Amino acid sequence: MNHWTGRLLSLAAPLLLTGCLWGPGKFASDLTLRKDGSFVLDYRGEIVLENAEEMAKRPWKPTIAHCMKEDGSERPCTADELAQQKSAYLTKQKSDEESAKAFGIPGADEASNRAFAAKLMKYAGWRSVAYRGNGVFDVDYHLEGRATQDFVFPIMPDSAIVIPFFTLRRRADGSVLVSAPALTGGMNMFGPMAQQMGGEGDMKGPPSRAQGRFTVHTDGQIVTNNSEDGPTPDPAGQAVHWDISPGSNKIPETLIRL
Repeated sequence: MNHWTGRLLSLAAPLLLTGCLWGPGKFASDLTLRKDGSFVLDYRGEIVLENAEEMAKRPWKPTIAHCMKEDGSERPCTADELAQQKSAYLTKQKSDEESAKAFGIPGADEASNRAFAAKLMKYAGWRSVAYRGNGVFDVDYHLEGRATQDFVFPIMPDSAIVIPFFTLRRRADGSVLVSAPALTGGMNMFGPMAQQMGGEGDMKGPPSRAQGRFTVHTDGQIVTNNSEDGPTPDPAGQAVHWDISPGSNKIPETLIRL
């Protein structure tokens, strides 16, 4: 997993600086993976877009400015200093929104986000997408496919950056590695990924708002998994699940031999 996580961390760096990221909110998700290679993925709930809209909610106020004395203590800002800091603040807001749009992420206005929801509906699997406001989309996603090649959800239109909620990766021996990189509870999803890459795990960015349950059902053999409870009997054969909450601190992962 190191190759693609390293590439993701590199590509997402500009988005981390601007806060332009999407991730799960409250959700319920099920993946059924069968020995014949077929799979069904359902994701019902929220997709949260952390973008320039959040900055737009924080208009400039003089209390945002900070000016320091030589000894390091804070002092009142002069009129010129306030003007300079206000200009820099507004320039960054504009730059953040332009960066978001350059990466195919909607801007701060309601019209852009509603148009984004309508565009998603043009692609397979998106049964319903409704923009609720404040960067939150209510979605119902259902896709039936075959695990003959790598699969990633979600792929956003017009965006070159993939921030995967779920990945399926087929190995040469026919087994499939299922991973859910964005399901990291209250932690920034890039923290655990950076730790796996040998980093400090303190990358900046909005914290994950993922909260819900991800369940994998299969009639194959669950070879490895990092869930709390391990495999349990299921109508499909076996199931393994992860309950995601603000206290979650690992990326759900299981290897299934088909």
